[in-house]
Amino acid sequence: MITGGRILVFAAAAATIVATRAASAEETAPHVIGAGYKIGNGVGFMGADIVARLPHLSVDLQANYLSAGEPGGQTATGWAIAPTLDAQLRSVGHTPYIGVGLVYLHLSLEGVTATATGYLFNAGYEWRFDSGIGILVGGGFAYVPKVQATNGTTTISENIGFAPNLEAGVRYFF
Repeated sequence: MITGGRILVFAAAAATIVATRAASAEETAPHVIGAGYKIGNGVGFMGADIVARLPHLSVDLQANYLSAGEPGGQTATGWAIAPTLDAQLRSVGHTPYIGVGLVYLHLSLEGVTATATGYLFNAGYEWRFDSGIGILVGGGFAYVPKVQATNGTTTISENIGFAPNLEAGVRYFF
């Protein structure tokens, strides 16, 4: 069985190999559209993102598959999205960035649906190579005011608040 941790290790190893080969070739011309594997932002390890870049800005749409449960118990499944807008110091090449965005999670289990909406703020660094490979690592915080769950007749809410936030990604830009 492939787990999120194994996928993360494989993606990190592949990114390291590719980045090592391309390390001498920092991006010299902008690559505009990218897609890749992305984790974090409070939405899990099984995710992908699509990125559109403008000079000093990028729009990143992250989507994840969610699975939450206890070993041997029932597992809730669902999805999450985390669209962000990142401001980058440099428009070409390796660069620090700051990002702000939204996060939305949707989980279901036996007729009960839980949802949460919140905000995120990250700062980090992106390595961008002429080969089109990009590696992103960052951290910050998320603010999720509350989580709601309903079975159609009864609704409960739980306040969440602030939480630390990490993100990492390996992308290929065209």
